[in-house]
Amino acid sequence: MGRLEEIARAQNASGSATLQDVLRAQIEQERLRTEIVNLEDSRDPLLAQFKAALGLGADQPNPPLPSKFECTPLDLTSEQLLATALARNPRLKQMAAEVRAAEAGIRLAHQSRLPDFNIGAEADVKAAPVMWRPTLGVTLPIWRDKIAAEIATAQNRKSAAHARWSAEQIQLAVEFADKSFLYRESTGNLTLLTDVLLPKAQQSLEVALVGYSSGKTAFINLLEAERSPLEFQQAEVDARTRRELALAELSLLIVGLHPPGTPMLGVAAQLQATTPTQ
Repeated sequence: MGRLEEIARAQNASGSATLQDVLRAQIEQERLRTEIVNLEDSRDPLLAQFKAALGLGADQPNPPLPSKFECTPLDLTSEQLLATALARNPRLKQMAAEVRAAEAGIRLAHQSRLPDFNIGAEADVKAAPVMWRPTLGVTLPIWRDKIAAEIATAQNRKSAAHARWSAEQIQLAVEFADKSFLYRESTGNLTLLTDVLLPKAQQSLEVALVGYSSGKTAFINLLEAERSPLEFQQAEVDARTRRELALAELSLLIVGLHPPGTPMLGVAAQLQATTPTQ
């Protein structure tokens, strides 16, 4: 913005522009300075929130903060990530364990319908010589109604556990699809901003500067061209933030994967080794 004020002053000195252009440039500079000050002031509450999330007290040293915004790389497809989530998610593991326990209950209930045979031997060590007596016992399943009720109860438990497991798988797939869409959307927006919009906005600014210096472009158009790269840069930061948040939420569905060098969850590290083969 200081460059715009210098150009506006030069144009005003040559009679090609009015003092209004200079004042507009000064107003824009003050507005940007205020925004920068507010952003700097927002660091303290954000740092306090970060320490609270890490379980650090206000009197403890501040944790190391990144000097720049670095995106977490992710080279795996949504299908691979979903397969890993289905294999590693603790909720699904708990549901699967309940199904296996119910199946074991069914097997145990079915075994109670069969007779139970006991074969053994008794020894009388006081006799000379020692007397041995064989023993044989049979337990008959005479309470058939009770056994049938136990089998039915075990089967109902298995059906209920399997239904909960299936519902949890469906819910996980829905959540995963939603977070994957947010991740892809943020990635697409980020690519559009960095590869297309920002370069074109910078080119538009250079053209507007040349046009204003030659008297072919109004100052208000130059001011708008100056704002566009700043707005796109802010949108880029927002897209990067949304991308990382979506990635963090995906990591909550795939528990236990931590990117190297960071205290937060991520899904990029170790996935190559843990993704199930198709």
